[in-house]
Amino acid sequence: MNKTLLMVGVLVGLSMGALAGVPGVQRYNLEPKTAKANAAKVAADLAKAGRKNAPVALYTVAPMSAIKRVPNLYPTDGRLFAPLSWIASRGEFEPASFLMYATAGDFTDVSVECGDLVSKAGGRIPAAAIDFKIVKCWYQGGSAWYGYFADACGRTLVPELLLHDENLIWTDDDTQDYYVRYENEDGQRRYQWMSSRFEVSDYSFVNQANQGLIRDAETLQPFVLNRGEFKQLLATIRVPSDAKGGIYRGALKLKAKGREIAALDLRCRVLPLDLPEPKTQYDPEKGFYLCLYGTGTRNPKVMKDVAEHNCLTPMGFPKVDPMNPSGLDRDIELAKAYGLKTQPVLFGVTDCGLVNWGSGAPTPEFVDKLNTLSNTVAKTRALAIEKLGHTDFYSYGVDEGGPATIRGERDAWRIVHEAGGKIGVTSFAWRELLFALDLMILPSMPVEHRQQEVKLFHDSNPDALCGWYANPHCGPENPDYFRRIHGLMAWQAGYDVSLNYCWWRNNWNDMAVPYEPNLRAIVSAYGTEDSVLDTLAWDAIREGLDDIRYATLVKQLALKAAKCEDKPEALMRGRRVLSWLAYWDGYRMDPDAFKAEAVNYILELNELLKK
Repeated sequence: MNKTLLMVGVLVGLSMGALAGVPGVQRYNLEPKTAKANAAKVAADLAKAGRKNAPVALYTVAPMSAIKRVPNLYPTDGRLFAPLSWIASRGEFEPASFLMYATAGDFTDVSVECGDLVSKAGGRIPAAAIDFKIVKCWYQGGSAWYGYFADACGRTLVPELLLHDENLIWTDDDTQDYYVRYENEDGQRRYQWMSSRFEVSDYSFVNQANQGLIRDAETLQPFVLNRGEFKQLLATIRVPSDAKGGIYRGALKLKAKGREIAALDLRCRVLPLDLPEPKTQYDPEKGFYLCLYGTGTRNPKVMKDVAEHNCLTPMGFPKVDPMNPSGLDRDIELAKAYGLKTQPVLFGVTDCGLVNWGSGAPTPEFVDKLNTLSNTVAKTRALAIEKLGHTDFYSYGVDEGGPATIRGERDAWRIVHEAGGKIGVTSFAWRELLFALDLMILPSMPVEHRQQEVKLFHDSNPDALCGWYANPHCGPENPDYFRRIHGLMAWQAGYDVSLNYCWWRNNWNDMAVPYEPNLRAIVSAYGTEDSVLDTLAWDAIREGLDDIRYATLVKQLALKAAKCEDKPEALMRGRRVLSWLAYWDGYRMDPDAFKAEAVNYILELNELLKK
């Protein structure tokens, strides 16, 4: 038999079947020379710190770094046994991270214990407010970490998934494949091969996951530490909304089979601040929105996750459908439960992508379609006013239509406008041709040379919104990259919305994507039985929106201070802060440095304005 055909047959057999039970302890192949060098560096660090006999070394590191933290990479930026620290405002989610490195052999049944964080004034942040997750490394397409185009001939190890149970995913470091644990209702477990190529999946959904059988644990489960491997933990704290400002301290213990093997101090500086909702750079009273494709689900756990990541206007939510008014009632209840917005409604209504391709009068058939649209939009308007109290809804036109398409849509757009609604669509910058568009989703990331097109669109459409998507689509795992493009870069470029494509769809197999075979699995979250698995990139998007919230607050205070003509100190400080904001380079400068500077300025301006 032809060897190629034989191999394909074996692969098909593996794909259609599964591995029973736990495949074994997760280990990664360490290049001997690198492993030896890492061991020497860690030993030197421990000796310098007076802990040469420590069985485990802990390095605190930046959680949203561009560094690809794989098991054999020594953390040049790490701080040995430094406190795990957070700086956050009331109600804010904030990550911190550390790497673990076993020096004295392998450890199994490893757990993390920490108590409450307590301030000198008696304030308390409960231990349950800290969520610990393993940053799981697995193999993705060869362009992973930086790109989103498919590379079927290459695979690379990247840190991405945030797991409570590291055994949910098992990576075969020899074949560079990964397997996902399926769990039946009767408790039986098996591992499904999830990284086959198109030769196996045949451009179909065969090897995209059965999400109903995938479930992570609710809290961090015992894990393993293999000697010589660096393993990363992400610790995300949610500061209580009623917490008093101050320094809160606690301690963390790392245990193996109940015996302590390492420890870290915990410190959280709670700022006496309530962050505002994000506003635009050019108008500090106009909302900035996160509205990713794929976020408009009705699953309560997913909606909670979306809200906790600052995506308060999910795409297509709420759904204003005259044929299903009870569905809108349920959406309103979900919005109340999780703090989601019901205004504006971004594409939760009927589409208006009807195009009259003729140069003369519309055909009778087209007129019938317009009449049907008019009837639907009128009912949508009535339902929106009754249930939501507004008509601030956006109807979607033809996706990425050219000039002829946009001209041909005008009759349909007019129907929506006459009902008090608005039009939004992905479009290239066709300049003055877009005068009837209320939300332009401009393709390509918010780099500097896009700012002029955004400004021209706003100048010609003062009340309209401008968003961005693509280049990159979701998919690259690099958290620093995604924090920037969904945060300060988009804000400084004058955008109103980040509408990247796409937050979620069933793309578990990065090696064979049936939707668009030229692309990787362009997602920032992975679906499970009743929720999603978060990723570094998804948490980074939350950080990006928080950066905008800090920028919003500092700009609002600086503008107020700059108007204090009878208080020279406040006036000059306000003007200095506005200058700092204007010249900050979100494309090149460190977002963590921005937050630190913003916090200092906010506290200073608050004191000046009190006087």
